[in-house]
Amino acid sequence: MCEIKTNFVTHDLVHNLRCCKRGPRMRHDMKPTKTWPGARFMCVGKNGDLNTAAYCLAEIMQEPFLPFPMATVAVHHSIREEFIARVRSRFRQVKPHVAKHPNFERTLNQLKYGPHPVSYVLADEADAPACASPILVTDVVTHLHFPSGASGATTLHSFKTMKDVAGIFGFETPKFDAVFFFDEGISDVYALAPFVRCVQFFVNCMDACLLEIMPYYQDQQPMVIYKRGYHYESIELHGDWKIIVFPYSSTILRQCCCPTGHCRCYFTHAACCENHLST
Repeated sequence: MCEIKTNFVTHDLVHNLRCCKRGPRMRHDMKPTKTWPGARFMCVGKNGDLNTAAYCLAEIMQEPFLPFPMATVAVHHSIREEFIARVRSRFRQVKPHVAKHPNFERTLNQLKYGPHPVSYVLADEADAPACASPILVTDVVTHLHFPSGASGATTLHSFKTMKDVAGIFGFETPKFDAVFFFDEGISDVYALAPFVRCVQFFVNCMDACLLEIMPYYQDQQPMVIYKRGYHYESIELHGDWKIIVFPYSSTILRQCCCPTGHCRCYFTHAACCENHLST
């Protein structure tokens, strides 16, 4: 009788695929920290995609002690309460290594029993207990309110103008490595970028690969690259070099009907097609 080879593809292997091996376990550092493992800044405009921004923020807040947590979010004053509600609806219980982290427990105790009352938002009791919920601080305090190091919480501030956003960016204590900007248009990010100490700006996207544009930034050479559906730009603004990234294939971002890359409507926030009608 013929023997079935070990690498034979069976029906179950295709339709009932299962893995019996456990993946590698990650060991989390549970020691108190006095520094930030990098930090990120989010800005949500009044015409931004609230669902996408709320989802991204809630997901990152599940692991506030991994490198580059979302430390601060600035929200346009007209959508503040709606955005907070959408973020809270996406909260779920954090894992034990977060809930039991000394910095997380210290922050929660500071909010509950501190000498100065501070407004903050936790998950609904049906979604997570108060001791294991993401923490969104909605009062007018910065991370200076908490002891040094990553707090495990995210501070939320409201703004009216890009000047207000730049002020919030400067007042907060973490050194931000990247700005994530959510809005229907992208002209405001060009207005904000010169006034904040940050190089990387992601508009309506998260963590796009910067491999192609980085050499041009390092050589301080202006360049625009279209790759994988993203617009990558190395640009000098008020004497400082920045990297700005946004998805160019979205109709929300396209103000005109020109072929992608044939105009600069993303910069002027105008519809240049009207000008082409007379040529």
